[in-house]
Amino acid sequence: MQTMLPEALLILVFRCARTGRRPNLTAFCKRTGAGVAELQSAFDQLERRGLLGFTPAGERLTLEGLALGAALSKRASAKAPRRPLAACRRLAA
Repeated sequence: MQTMLPEALLILVFRCARTGRRPNLTAFCKRTGAGVAELQSAFDQLERRGLLGFTPAGERLTLEGLALGAALSKRASAKAPRRPLAACRRLAA
């Protein structure tokens, strides 16, 4: 089962908030194949559901958004294939 665009966007925002980075929406759109209208629709859907809010400083996750983002991120990490550390990739190959 593939992750829906709003869920994938929530995971991106959650992971970036956790590490203190800004989400790279250009790379996200290229990776998911989403256009500007689809991305705006995903943001609107997250905002309507009360998971994400917007301030002049940028997007902010609500408490519900943090909880759901953590759960979705954990589920996505568990499904992802494990890759060797960058330093060990040559040895593993």
